[in-house]
Amino acid sequence: MKTPKPTPQPAIPHSHAQRWLLAYDIRNPKRLQRVGRYIQREGLRLQFSVYILKGNRQHIEHVMEELRQLIDEKADDVRIYPLTENTRIWGMGQQFPDDGNTLSDVYLDKIIQPLPDETGEPAETAPRRGLSF
Repeated sequence: MKTPKPTPQPAIPHSHAQRWLLAYDIRNPKRLQRVGRYIQREGLRLQFSVYILKGNRQHIEHVMEELRQLIDEKADDVRIYPLTENTRIWGMGQQFPDDGNTLSDVYLDKIIQPLPDETGEPAETAPRRGLSF
């Protein structure tokens, strides 16, 4: 009797993800500072080395290329995971002060704002995001 093949699970359509979880472990203090400064401009810090980034896949690939220039790929570890609209985030202990919003899309949209374009006007479609508190 043949064993039936398992049904493949559908792939997560991460090409359409707009939120990404980035975590890093950098061994050298100098590289750690450079990576930290860069990521702070790109995302919202959740923990010391864990951030949420906002942007399309093209923007995330750009972030990855920038990070590749800052790290030592033989010693350091950087990971980026897509967060789909069905992803839920739970937390315990001391957390980011989000007023009980548990990092909802509405809350993230309020604090992660587009950077201005060349004219100084907000660029609503700009792939690069900055923080505004």
